[in-house]
Amino acid sequence: MSMTTLVILRFLGIFAAYMGVTLALPALMFRRILRGRSLAEQFLMCYTFGNFYIINIVFLLQLLHISNFLTLAGLTAVLSIVIGGRVNRIPLKQQAGNTWHLFGKLLRGRMKLKSAIFLFLGKCAEGIKRLAKFFYRHIVKNPIQSMLLLGIGVCLCWIYGRQIILVYGYRASDIPVHMSWINEMSRGKIFAKGVYPFGFHCIIYYLHAVFRFDTYVILCQFFFAQVIFMHLVLLAMMKQLCKTKYIPYIGTFVFLLGNFWSGQTYSRFYATLPQEFGMIFVIPSIYFLIRFFQIPKQKLANKETRLTLQCFAMTFSLTLAIHFYGTMIAGLCCIGIACGFCFRFLRKEYFRRIMFTGICSVFLAVLPMGIAFATGTPLQGSLGWGLSVINGGKSSSSTETEADEAETLEVSTGDDKNTVRVVKPDGTVMEIDVSDLPSAQENESGGQTQTETTAPAVPKVSFGEKIRKIPGKAKNALSEMSSRILEFIIKLDVKNIGYMILASFALLLLLGLVFCIFRQPGYGAMLMSMGFCMWIVTILLCAGVFGLPPLMDGARCSIYYVYLLSAALTALADGLLYMVLPLRKLRLVRNAVSLAVAAAVLMGMFQNHMIKQSDFSSGFVMNGVITCLSNIIHENEDKTWTIVSANDETQMGVDHGWHYETITFLRGMETLEKNTKVIIPTKTVYFFIEKIPLDYSVTYDKSGQSISRKGASRSLPNVGGIGMYQGEGRWIVMSRMYYWAQAFMELYPNEMKVYYEDNKFICYKIEQNMYHQYDFAIDYRYNQNKMQDETAEDTQDETQQQSEATNETQQQSDASGKQEAGK
Repeated sequence: MSMTTLVILRFLGIFAAYMGVTLALPALMFRRILRGRSLAEQFLMCYTFGNFYIINIVFLLQLLHISNFLTLAGLTAVLSIVIGGRVNRIPLKQQAGNTWHLFGKLLRGRMKLKSAIFLFLGKCAEGIKRLAKFFYRHIVKNPIQSMLLLGIGVCLCWIYGRQIILVYGYRASDIPVHMSWINEMSRGKIFAKGVYPFGFHCIIYYLHAVFRFDTYVILCQFFFAQVIFMHLVLLAMMKQLCKTKYIPYIGTFVFLLGNFWSGQTYSRFYATLPQEFGMIFVIPSIYFLIRFFQIPKQKLANKETRLTLQCFAMTFSLTLAIHFYGTMIAGLCCIGIACGFCFRFLRKEYFRRIMFTGICSVFLAVLPMGIAFATGTPLQGSLGWGLSVINGGKSSSSTETEADEAETLEVSTGDDKNTVRVVKPDGTVMEIDVSDLPSAQENESGGQTQTETTAPAVPKVSFGEKIRKIPGKAKNALSEMSSRILEFIIKLDVKNIGYMILASFALLLLLGLVFCIFRQPGYGAMLMSMGFCMWIVTILLCAGVFGLPPLMDGARCSIYYVYLLSAALTALADGLLYMVLPLRKLRLVRNAVSLAVAAAVLMGMFQNHMIKQSDFSSGFVMNGVITCLSNIIHENEDKTWTIVSANDETQMGVDHGWHYETITFLRGMETLEKNTKVIIPTKTVYFFIEKIPLDYSVTYDKSGQSISRKGASRSLPNVGGIGMYQGEGRWIVMSRMYYWAQAFMELYPNEMKVYYEDNKFICYKIEQNMYHQYDFAIDYRYNQNKMQDETAEDTQDETQQQSEATNETQQQSDASGKQEAGK
């Protein structure tokens, strides 16, 4: 099987497993509640509950230290049956009795196996019939929307999905860290490096533990599933909030295809990371909160209200359980929605419910982390920093200032006016006669005595003057906002594009107010909420410029900004079209116009070359490495092989084999002595060597150069962490490793073979006799002592040549001197 086919099959398996536990399972459990709802709302509710359900099952079993395949699968099945039975009003005892009676008849021979098989096939046929009805109702009967949805899928595959088959590795340097945390969960150690939002890690661990996908495979490919659901969630929310049928597809296509967005707003989508996974749940939290405020006061006591609040609690808790950046954005959006629905938010019927729900959602997310912290697990570094920023913690500079102030001496005047009493930090008291100081003598000579210093008077600014300054300050603020939008968000060469985007936010507020005046408060307040949300997130983007605490740097904030901006512009387009064609009788015309607008936008983007051109590359793992690792795992028994490579494979094959660091391997033979040995006690040993070493996110002058003898002759990097595997250090290490392999292959030509090779990577393989293992410590001409000896010999030769040349010159000068004397 080719590697391309393998990675496609792997992704399809991962995607099907994830969809099964987050969509199909909740759809079965809550089919009575979901009946009669739109497909978009069913999707949002199922996806929310499915992720919340799986994450908290993993948290529970991990904190009890009993997490494994049996407990995870068993608890998932039992809880699904119990919850599904109660929700769908199925008498579980009666069903269990009927099933037991059926098995009893089969075991006693009263029912033939053929009859049992036909009965089972009949149940399967009913399920297939339901799926066919679902497909016909939502796909066949809506051909235009189905074609648009298919177009979104094709574009997703072209822009993001191709990376799976073109680049097998991952595209973020912090993925090995998350991989190690997930691997520790397989050993029952959640929060191995400290308390941290582990919702993302719980999902990856569940797919690994229950469905038996290797963790490194999931982390290399799951990003595409994240991107798919990121766009589907955006589309589903806009389908629920908009009055037109096809305008929501415009926003999704613009967010997906536009190359006018700044590169950092979507570059991280090619990697499986917690922040991008948590971003998916910001949109559902916005939707369910808006949906709650759209419920009239008379219907607040209904079950629908409780269900909406429960969904909001789950989505908001998921943002905090996965990544606190998502919680910041979701929290700010909640403030914007509260401003948009202020006429309802301030009423006690709404206020009490939403505040209680918010507290419960935070409690649900913090509970697992709180239990771990209470039992002695410290906070992980980044979480501690995040909490300090949220709580208004001071920066390191302010801490240093406080430390300096703590060292300040206490000074007081003594009994004599010319004496000052100084109290040192250690408590000792010392009196100084200030009359002897030069400054005092200068004052006395000038006939002046310095008694006290008064601060210059600050002129009072009148209230009218403050009012007159407001337009200027507002203009400056808008200018700063526009420049930040141009810097971080959009790169269109259009004059005043930043001001246009800000004007669209103001237009959302105005349009929403108009709809509220014309007695459509639910829709109007939704538009106003979108406007307020974007103004608040824009202030967050400009926080440092405005002197506010920068809760998030501009590059990270821009990722959320573009996501929300696509939703806001979609709502604005929908509002404008609905204002022009508001009547129910004009719904067909409105939908036709929305379809024409969608087609025009797409055609304009294609004609003006506004489509993203993706750069498929990985600066961290080569395709050859993933190919070799997959084949090694498949061909060998577990724990019978070792890979000697850079640090990345340490966590990749941890469940199947062993790993030996390249730098440790080379340092072990730097100074060859009689007792110097490098032994690797496994049956098979593989050596991963990059012929054109990666930079690993650190570039240098000659980045991209091939390994060479010049690189091998350089000293090994003497740095910690992964510094020896970055930039020029990686080139030196790989050069050394390559020439070691060549020297070892000369010694053992029949034992050491080339296992895999391409133009950038080579893998060597050697089989060992476990009763007579190889000593890999050899002299390969570039060991430190060997290079020193060769350098010393070269120096000695040069010195000898210089000495001989000097003697010859001296002899020639002596001979010429004798000739002169003879003359």
